[in-house]
Amino acid sequence: MKDELLQKIETSKALMLYIGGEHCSVCKALYPKVTQAFLEHFPKMEQLRIDIENEKEFVSSLQVFVIPTIIVYFEGKEFFRKSRNLSVDMFIDEVERPYTLFVE
Repeated sequence: MKDELLQKIETSKALMLYIGGEHCSVCKALYPKVTQAFLEHFPKMEQLRIDIENEKEFVSSLQVFVIPTIIVYFEGKEFFRKSRNLSVDMFIDEVERPYTLFVE
């Protein structure tokens, strides 16, 4: 599965990875807010949710040590990484310019 996920990162024009865990209350609370905001602001960006328990090897290869972690890729390159408590609105503001450049 790790190779498939890495391939997905490399081939996607715009991709948001949400890495969380089943037993993480912050992950559960933040996920709906983030996905809704990304759907509204970045409709052409793919979204992928990764459970740290099911994909330990993949997550460790990304050097993710805290959940939740959100990573945004454009054309296979990491542009943004946010972890733990974050402002969804501020994160949307940061992603807006590269999204416009790479996707629209």
